[in-house]
Amino acid sequence: MRRRITTPAGWTLACLLAGVGWPGPSVAQTTTEIAAGQENDAPATREEILRRKRQEKAEAMEPYAVSNAESRVLGFEAMNFPANLFERGWRRFVPVIGGMPSGSGFVGGLGYHNGLDNEAFEFDASARISTRLFTATQAEVRFPTARHESPVRGRVTFRNSDYRELRFFGLGPDTRSNERSTYQLRQRAVEAGADAEVGRFVSVAAHGGWLRAEADEGFFGPSLEELFEPAGVPGFETTTDYLHYGATVELDLRDTTVPEAGVVLRGEFARYDDRDLNRFDFNRVAAEVQVHVPLGVRSRVLALRARTSRSVAASGGEVPFYLMETLGGGTTIRGFREFRFRDARTLLLSAEYRWELWTYLDFALFADAGKVFSESSELDLHNLETAVGFGLRGHGPAGTVVRFDLARSRESIKLHIGGGPSF
Repeated sequence: MRRRITTPAGWTLACLLAGVGWPGPSVAQTTTEIAAGQENDAPATREEILRRKRQEKAEAMEPYAVSNAESRVLGFEAMNFPANLFERGWRRFVPVIGGMPSGSGFVGGLGYHNGLDNEAFEFDASARISTRLFTATQAEVRFPTARHESPVRGRVTFRNSDYRELRFFGLGPDTRSNERSTYQLRQRAVEAGADAEVGRFVSVAAHGGWLRAEADEGFFGPSLEELFEPAGVPGFETTTDYLHYGATVELDLRDTTVPEAGVVLRGEFARYDDRDLNRFDFNRVAAEVQVHVPLGVRSRVLALRARTSRSVAASGGEVPFYLMETLGGGTTIRGFREFRFRDARTLLLSAEYRWELWTYLDFALFADAGKVFSESSELDLHNLETAVGFGLRGHGPAGTVVRFDLARSRESIKLHIGGGPSF
């Protein structure tokens, strides 16, 4: 009698002998087991946990939606509004801001620019008027333009200005703020100059021209002659024609990829010859160093400046008071009025922490110190006048367009509004 194979092993052997395969479990049973295995398939490693989280996050992500406010800001930047307004303007006419002493009040005007797309020359003309009725006109031709790859560029400039109420507090470091007087200064000038690049880091500039200066009593009192003896103020109540010439040498070691980083050294010389009175012939020399240190990122910079100047009259002559370098105002010691300190020699120190808030706006914290003096032996750090403050600067395509600086000194708190950089 044949024995029946009933065990799984026996069944398997019988199937093999018969040439057929193991039928395996039913389809329903297989599906149930797979589903149960998936439910209990917990990740076994940390890597698997992170992979699944990334996958879930990717499946749940949605495209970034720009808010209305951000859309307006991006649209404004795309318009390139400052470049179009202050560089190209309307039919070559552009608005101008600043360009006069800070004591003149708010300054505005109209300019004309021709030659934006020309390599041969550029022509600029402008007319300014201030809220205190100061006036200034200027025209300048430059050739060739910056678009022409020439190491030498020339310029011819015509200027006419009438400053009706410039301040005078006396000569020397010991003047008093309550002895404030005014004088009027009218100037007409024609000047020619040339700039040249000598190698990668060195540039030189030379200039010469004619200047007529008239210093007279101020329109608004007290006038200078009411508080000071005119004989003790060289150049007051005179009209003088000068022939002048000079040169500047600059060593610029700034990084070209980050313009604010590096060192600039500058030396200046100027000679003024009095053609009428032979009383006011003098020479001026000045030296300046600037250091720009990026603080981790390009948008934050520490800027330092030191400058000193010395004006020396020819034998038997005098330095006219209106051509002496001064301290006080928007570009020197900002906690004092414009022209607050005046003498034949000056020393100025400044430090600024600059922070870019936006593409067209910077914030700055600053400190200024300096003094005027008459003898070379007084060139030291004793008896410095100081001021501290902060400011905002609006930018255009060619640099600072408008600048607001609020500073405090021992005498007052001053707000300076002007154009161009502080240094």
